Amino acid sequence: MQLKDYYTTLEVTPLATALQIKKSFRQLALRHHPDKNPGNAYAEAKFREIQEAYEVLSNTGRREEYNYKRWYSRSIKQDFKQEPLTADAVLASCERLSSYMRTVNILQVDYDGLSYHIRQLLNDKNIALVNQSTGKNLAAKVIEQILPCAAPLPYKYIAPIVSLLLRVADNNALLVTQIAAFAAQHKQKSKWQKYRVPIVLAVTVLICILIYFVSR
Repeated sequence: MQLKDYYTTLEVTPLATALQIKKSFRQLALRHHPDKNPGNAYAEAKFREIQEAYEVLSNTGRREEYNYKRWYSRSIKQDFKQEPLTADAVLASCERLSSYMRTVNILQVDYDGLSYHIRQLLNDKNIALVNQSTGKNLAAKVIEQILPCAAPLPYKYIAPIVSLLLRVADNNALLVTQIAAFAAQHKQKSKWQKYRVPIVLAVTVLICILIYFVSR
């Protein structure tokens, strides 16, 4: 039976102290609590996973037993349960994220959490699975799912994701062009947001001056 990676679920390392585990649990539980995400099936499932992980790692005896099982699983090179094992599973994980993002209020997106999740989906192993797949257009489908998910992120989060997507594209000229256009669009948007306030203030001052001279 494959083991779940409770440390990844709680976003801590296996060397985390009991206090660090508790702190991370509280933050994640608060973020994904069903009361804060009414009707959100993903948040509900995530909250249950967080609770399950904390029940094990917060108990000294159960954590010790889990660590042994974890060590054994790694020693026989068995993957954790939640890790995709095929290129199709990688695509399915991307589709689930895309489906979830369509239900999210863009103004309430956790940028760090979303960026981390996308980068985990595009880790070395998963990229290799996609690149080695014989399935038609699998890389294109992965990119098609990930680009809209990354769209709400500020530009500073985009560069690492673009770098990973280019590896998924694997020198496919059409996909590389698509990714480059996405990055350029976000760079331009970032520049506008940077200068938006000064421009608005300047325009406001200009209008006030014009009103002043017209009304004299």
